[in-house]
Amino acid sequence: MANRKDSLARQFIDTYNRIDKALRDIFNLKPSISYSDAVRRASAMSSIVRKYEDDLIDFGRLRNAIVHRATDMPIAEPHEDIVEKFKQIERIITTPPLAMQIVGNRAVTSMSAEISLAELIKEMYKTGYSNIPVYLDKTIIGVVNRKMIIDSFGRAILNGVKLEDLFKQKVVDALEVYSITAHYEVVSEKATIDQVLFMFQQNRKLSVVLITQNGDYTKEALGIVTTADVIDMQDILDNY
Repeated sequence: MANRKDSLARQFIDTYNRIDKALRDIFNLKPSISYSDAVRRASAMSSIVRKYEDDLIDFGRLRNAIVHRATDMPIAEPHEDIVEKFKQIERIITTPPLAMQIVGNRAVTSMSAEISLAELIKEMYKTGYSNIPVYLDKTIIGVVNRKMIIDSFGRAILNGVKLEDLFKQKVVDALEVYSITAHYEVVSEKATIDQVLFMFQQNRKLSVVLITQNGDYTKEALGIVTTADVIDMQDILDNY
């Protein structure tokens, strides 16, 4: 068997080692667990790993078959196609597409919580946006959507508040944006599509993910990902 540094066996083993390390680093897994356990645990948190779970497990077994336990030296050569597929999976896991890729070209409209509800509704009508980040003292305090506006109308009617008076109220007062946090999250511009998809899967109430620099609530929103983007994100991962 060839002992070249770039032999298929050595490429395969090096790829295995990089994937093993990446899984533990990305998903904060303990060094003590086995490679197979790392794959299974990561698959519960990642659409990408879940898609390739069977391949990753099989390639882990193949790695054990081609490495001599006593010397850690290759004793067999994997097929070139297998090595290339393993490398492709490594690339997807270690350099996944970013969420900003699907929303980077969209304009983001944000509003001050101090404006009137009438002004907010006017802006939503003009832009056609269903979700608008709301800032108070330069800090994100919520994301207003059309359902929240309809709910505010319902509360006003039940409480005998005149709609013309409701329209004059500040957004922060009319929509109670402080109390509604489960429907939005804020992430860094480095957040991956896979991470955002996992957030939607974990929280069924989540409707909006805001992207800011470093995930900072005091920074301007650079992008907005909504449930309407889930299918597009899945397609991107499938074809990546």
